[in-house]
Amino acid sequence: MTVIQTTVTRAKPGRRHDAIALALEASKLLERHGAADNRFLVAQMAGETTGTNVFTTQFESGEAWGEFTDSLYADAELDALLDRVERDDSPVVMESMSIGNEIPLGRDGPTNRGALVEAYISRALPGRFEGAVELATVVFDFVERHGATNCQLMQLNSAGMMTECLVASWELESMKALGRLGDTFGTDPEGQRIMEMLTGPNGPITTVSSGIYSEIPL
Repeated sequence: MTVIQTTVTRAKPGRRHDAIALALEASKLLERHGAADNRFLVAQMAGETTGTNVFTTQFESGEAWGEFTDSLYADAELDALLDRVERDDSPVVMESMSIGNEIPLGRDGPTNRGALVEAYISRALPGRFEGAVELATVVFDFVERHGATNCQLMQLNSAGMMTECLVASWELESMKALGRLGDTFGTDPEGQRIMEMLTGPNGPITTVSSGIYSEIPL
């Protein structure tokens, strides 16, 4: 089962490039301990979290994540890096860390990544977890037919008040493609039905937040 570790920071004013350099340094450190799949995303439009940096590291299983973590925490270089992050002259402010476990949907779809990630965070209503998973499957089938790729459904753990929230995400190659997909939710009958499921009184989830993130290559 895929596990994604996420670290959210916010660059201090005028320190955006320094924040990217710090992410690159962290990525190299993590790679030395077996984390080969690191990404750095910036929230372009995400309400109050706009402008935050999202650093993700993906693992094939919880055991692989645990083995990596044991190795990383034994490295003195991590302590040195964390000390720099916490100093007054650090380019970033730490906002949160969390773990996401992928929920298998038993479906196939394109797994190639795009330059943009669209993500929706929600909570399943009491007794409606199965319905939330079914809704995600319907949404993923729809957005893939309109150009989206790498659809994933994760459940957050060790995430403070966001624990047990669901994160549904998909990727697109450009803002134009993302906008075109957004149009279909209002013009395509199936897209309209999905919106009714999301916002109607019988929907299985309540939306917490959503955002559009662009990837900065490391």
